[in-house]
Amino acid sequence: MNAPRTLRSRLWILIGWMVLLLPPTAASAASLKLSGGLQPGMAVLLHVTDFPAGSRLSGTLDREAFPITPQGEAILALDMERQPQSVQLQVVITPPGGKPEILTRTLPVPKRQYKEERIELPKKKVDLDQPDMSRANQETEAIAATYRLRDGRTGFEKGFRQPASGRFSGVFGSRRILNGQPRKPHNGVDIAAPSGTPVTTIAPGTVVLAGRDYFFTGNTLVIHHGHGVISLYAHLERMQVREGEWLEAGTPIGTIGMTGRATGPHLHWGVLVRGARVDPMALPGIRQKAD
Repeated sequence: MNAPRTLRSRLWILIGWMVLLLPPTAASAASLKLSGGLQPGMAVLLHVTDFPAGSRLSGTLDREAFPITPQGEAILALDMERQPQSVQLQVVITPPGGKPEILTRTLPVPKRQYKEERIELPKKKVDLDQPDMSRANQETEAIAATYRLRDGRTGFEKGFRQPASGRFSGVFGSRRILNGQPRKPHNGVDIAAPSGTPVTTIAPGTVVLAGRDYFFTGNTLVIHHGHGVISLYAHLERMQVREGEWLEAGTPIGTIGMTGRATGPHLHWGVLVRGARVDPMALPGIRQKAD
């Protein structure tokens, strides 16, 4: 009667030895790669590498969620007025039928200094009467509505390019004083060039706004590059695209002009990442060329 028990005991011992002889489970090779360091008013590309196929990816930056493509690509940004302090990046990788893995990294955020600009404009362009104020508010809200877009087809993964050639007449983040009155900081860059100079899209994306003759920004185009990445092109003389069009990088979209509140022909070019105002000239792809 003891034989079956003895056999079972020997089997369990054999199984135990087999388990001990198995190679240890390999540690995950997944890692986080950033295209550069984060500063206030700056965006960087994130690439999650070597994660199990079919995994679900989610991320947070300073506890604020951001989307990640199935291929592991995302864009991160801090607003221009972000205070200098460290932020925590966290990515959760959930493989099919497996246990979630959490990757974390603490990113230092240095202080950033901005310039001051004094600009003189016609009084009626600075001190608006009630009809102009009402019109400007409606147009501003139409633009702001595009800033709330999220998800969508992405086109930022390969970086960005400059939309036009010319002289930089207005820098990002400058504290503007119009006719002696302090105003909000400049949330883009100005490229001065002759009227008719071509303007192209900085990355693949969808045209989400083609506004004509806006009070402040004149003929205005807004393109969504997916995941809440927005580029704006203002004061255009001519617009060559329509709302709803998908455009590849470098597609002609219009020409430089001086429509709206402008004292000379130039392109106002702005970029936001999920509402964070970022320096267009510090975007991945453009920053590397500048460096």
